[in-house]
Parts: sequence; C-alpha cells; structure tokens
Amino acid sequence: MPLIKSTSKKAFGENIKREISAGKPQKQSVAIAYAEKNSAEHKGHKMKKATAPMKATATMNTKMQENKTKHETHKELAEHHMMKAKMFKEKMMASKGKK
Repeated sequence: MPLIKSTSKKAFGENIKREISAGKPQKQSVAIAYAEKNSAEHKGHKMKKATAPMKATATMNTKMQENKTKHETHKELAEHHMMKAKMFKEKMMASKGKK
C-alpha cells in the first residue's frame, strides 16, 4: 500500500502501521514515516536558482580599500610594537651585563 503524504499525527501512525505490516522492523518503519512526514512538509519548497555573482559597486570598492588600509595600518602598528619590544629586551640585557 502507498504511504500517506501528510504531516498529521494520524497519517504518521498509519504509515508506521503499514510499514510494520509490510514486514519492516519498527525502527525502520518509524524512520520511513518521518521521511514521508518531512517530504510532505517540504513539498512545494523548491531550491532557489543560483544567481550570478554581484558586481562590485563604487561603495564596495571604497569599503574594500578602507579595509585594506586598516589591515596595513594594523600590520605597521604590530611591526612598531615588535621593534619596541626588541629594543626594550636589548636594553634590559645590556643593563644586566653592566651589573
């Protein structure tokens, strides 16, 4: 017998009964009933077609340039801090050597 494509509890239970009477194990029958229920829930829901990539606008180009500038600024700042830390370490080593 064909299964009922519905989201109702009654149809769900009937589908389980039909599958068990067809000789399938209970767990498999429940899984099939859930699959039918999910199929009924999603019927009519079609996947959207892929769209063409968006063209870059002037605003997007400006934002990309700002982000690039920020990245470069952060990189320069990190290099500056690394140099200061190196100089501080050298100064500390030199002061330990004098004692």
